[in-house]
This record gives sequence, C-alpha cells and structure tokens, in this order.
Amino acid sequence: YPCPCCGFLTFPVPKEEAIAYVCPVCLWENDVFDPGEDDPSDENHGMTLREGRENDRKWGAVREDLAGCTRPPRPEELP
Repeated sequence: YPCPCCGFLTFPVPKEEAIAYVCPVCLWENDVFDPGEDDPSDENHGMTLREGRENDRKWGAVREDLAGCTRPPRPEELP
C-alpha cells in the first residue's frame, strides 16, 4: 500500500490500519486520524502532510536531520 507522504508502496496494510507505522523510505509516521494536507499531524510533531512531501522531495526524508536514516525504495515498492 502507498505511503501517503512519498507514495512508495511501503505500507503492509491500508493507511487506515497502519497504526504508528513509519515508512522506511521517507520516515513519515502514519497518522490513522488522517489529517488533511494542511492539518498538523500529532505523530509527526505537528508537521503537515504537505510539508512532509516537500521535505521528502528536498532531502529524501520528512525532516532534514533524518535524511541519513532512510533507505531507497525497493523495486517492488515503486508505484
């Protein structure tokens, strides 16, 4: 299933069921309460999904300090 932040198929179950799952590609922590694009996510220290996506495009992770902790997507995870 796709990560709502990076879009790679890293989620083992739909996002509605992936409680506290952290995407290994971008490090977005799934928020099962599904805030909107511009609503703060408690699981991501108040970051919005839009901010997480922008950061992932810029640094390869949802936060610059986490950029060295991610891994590239595997071939089977490509959308």
